[in-house]
Amino acid sequence: MWWIRTLPALSLLLAALPAAADPVADFYAGKQITMLIGTTTGGGYDLYARLLARHIGRHIPGNPELIVKNMPGADGLLLTNYIANKGPRDGTEIGAVQNGVAFEKLFQTLSPGGSNALFDSTKFGWLGSALQSVYLAVTWHDTPIKTIADAQKQEAVFGAAATSSDSYVLALLMNRMLGTKLKIVHGYDGATTVDLAMEKGEIQGEAGKDWTTVTTTRPYWLSDKKVNILVQFGMHKRPEIPDVPLMLDLLAKPEDRKVVELIFAKYGMSRPYFVAPGVPAERVEALRRAFDATMTDADFQAEAKKARAELAPVRGEDVQALVQRIMAAPPDLAARARAALQP
Repeated sequence: MWWIRTLPALSLLLAALPAAADPVADFYAGKQITMLIGTTTGGGYDLYARLLARHIGRHIPGNPELIVKNMPGADGLLLTNYIANKGPRDGTEIGAVQNGVAFEKLFQTLSPGGSNALFDSTKFGWLGSALQSVYLAVTWHDTPIKTIADAQKQEAVFGAAATSSDSYVLALLMNRMLGTKLKIVHGYDGATTVDLAMEKGEIQGEAGKDWTTVTTTRPYWLSDKKVNILVQFGMHKRPEIPDVPLMLDLLAKPEDRKVVELIFAKYGMSRPYFVAPGVPAERVEALRRAFDATMTDADFQAEAKKARAELAPVRGEDVQALVQRIMAAPPDLAARARAALQP
């Protein structure tokens, strides 16, 4: 029959046609993506972002090259404002910032009324988070403050970076919610500087130490018993330290617990990555799937394990939903949270 005789010719014709174009791969082929980090080098955010940058490129259609630049300033506001207002909106820049920056308009810890947050965090294209964290308050091993009860009875000098940093905010919450007597000395140039100040005896302790940052950058604190861990900040305890109390469990008033739960919600996206508003949806989708694939990549996981960088990834869609949920908090609850965080 005639149609049987034409099949070989038709097959040859189809084989000669070019493969269907992939607009995302076509865009990224030969291009360079910049991973911008809102902190100085050497800390946990920097470690995770550089680790991601070394592996995600091969999972992005077109296999673009990734380079890394640090853009510290104003606890991440400098970088976030840049991406929102000045950077390209084409998916060639990825931001890696502190987990609280997205909520500045709500909590207003970096500027009066959140006025320096020149962005709507719900409009960013959130790609995912490499981690969900628990934070700690610690004292150096040779101080008399070894438990939360000790800190409620006598003064301890705690170091902190800016008044918006976790090191300051969590120490402040301890004083206001738990009745501790912490004297907070702030103005240190980042978390690493606070660590060194404690090790040298300038201060007795610090709050806001991410468990995974300790295990990756200061593992000897734990192995050599250099620190006392007073309390855990987050929604759940670390299984490695079950006897250290969770702050939420120490709160007697339900209304205090609601406030702290709202503040701690950001720890569900402890290492977040995002692109500018207006990046084409198909590129955001491709970058999200590349992030997911990287998190399960054997080479990436092996390097993370070697660096003691724990992984507890969150998909981009879930980070996006978390940002939208927090930013939609009831006004009265948001007001109480802001009051609790004010210096």
